[in-house]
This record gives sequence, C-alpha cells and structure tokens, in this order.
Amino acid sequence: MALIKTKGLIIKEIIYNDTDKMLTLLSLDYGRISVYAKNSRKGGSRSSFGTQILTYGEYVLFRGRDSFILNSCDVIANFYELSSDIEYFTYAAHLIDMAADACNDTACAKEIIKVLLHGLNSLKKKRNPKLISSALAIKLTHVLGYPPHISDCAICNTKEIEKIHFSFEKCGFICENCATFENDSVHIENGIAKAIIYVLCAEGSGIFNFELSDRILEKFFILATKYIEGRMDRRYKKLDFLKEIDSTYIYKPRS
Repeated sequence: MALIKTKGLIIKEIIYNDTDKMLTLLSLDYGRISVYAKNSRKGGSRSSFGTQILTYGEYVLFRGRDSFILNSCDVIANFYELSSDIEYFTYAAHLIDMAADACNDTACAKEIIKVLLHGLNSLKKKRNPKLISSALAIKLTHVLGYPPHISDCAICNTKEIEKIHFSFEKCGFICENCATFENDSVHIENGIAKAIIYVLCAEGSGIFNFELSDRILEKFFILATKYIEGRMDRRYKKLDFLKEIDSTYIYKPRS
C-alpha cells in the first residue's frame, strides 16, 4: 500500500477507543482530511506527541476506506501552550474555524495554512488577538480570490475618494456619492482603510505586524468579521464564549 507524506496542523481529536484517536488534519497537500491514529493514546508512544491538537508536523499516511491512516509522524511545532490562556485559546479556535472553511478549496490549502501558522505564532507571542483575527479574516478572502475591492470606487470607479465607505454588497471601497444609494455600507476612517490595504499587500508574518488604536481596532474587527462571514456564508460563534464570560464575571475586590 503506497505511503504519502504531508505536513499539516492537527485541529481536532476525537477519542476512538482506549488506544486510538480520530484526527482532523489541515494538510498542505490535501486540505482538511480525517486521519485514524492507531495507538496514539498510549503514553510515551511516538505518535502520542505528534497527534495532539494544535500540533504542526510531518505525517506519513496511507489511504484507508473511509479515512487516511497514520503510519508515523514528526513534530515540527506545537501551539498547545495557547490552551493555558482561555482568551488566546478561544481566538486560536476562531482562527482555525475560518482557515478550515477556507481549506475546503484544496488548491489554496498550502497558502491558507501558512497564513494560519503565522497567526498562531503571533498569538504565542501575545500579540493582540483581535488584531490577528481581523487581519487573518481579510487575508483569507484574498487567498481565496475574493478580497475587498480597494483600487477605486467599486461602483463608479472614481479614484478620487475623500471619504471612504465600505460596501458589503459590492465587496469593497465606494465613494461618498455612491454610498448614498447603498443600504449595506458604512463610512470607514482612514486608519481602517490603511489596515485593509496593508493586510492585502503584506506577506508572511508581516501580515500581523502592525498596530491600531483600540477604537480603530474594534471597528476593523467588526468590518473584517462581517466581511468574511458574508463571503463564507457562515456566522463564526467561537468568540461568543468570551462575551459570555465578560457578561457573567463579577469583579470582587479583595477586602
């Protein structure tokens, strides 16, 4: 039976029995795939280290009837430490949700996973998770071939735009005149427009290498989230968990 070798990120693990697990792997070569990992729950086994969630590694597989089957693996990097911080772990899960949906297009999987890995590395470095989430959302739409239109007004094509508006229906920048006829558009400040342009033009870890004020970042986050949800036709709910924590936590000062 022919073996195949691929690099990928473990994004989900399901206990199958006392010794085995079923994994979901974001593979650079095959997109999102299921992998049966025999004996991976045995402590000290070589595969036990390479099959933990948030592990990026090189995996040797062969095709089974219903899934790939793990033959061997080597760890390249591990992001499991993010699980020690509930905020960063929740944001990591959110990034993975967006990237996993994007990986349904296997032709783009390699570039998508590379962007995701840079995002997870930025989380490990304790960069602002809301900024990382926003930048990843915009960059994923770029990789998939439907980035926001930024070169001119998406409706009348004028390049002379003093007050930039963003149309979710037209998927990009529009001028103030055209915005009067658009129901689903919002005025955006120059800081947000510059952030969008920067992310679309940046590569590698540079995608996340910028800063915004808290006020501008909040607006950028709302725009980026709404845009990717519209393009993916899905609402992402992982971050709702953090809102629930904020709404139920009551600070009690020490006496």
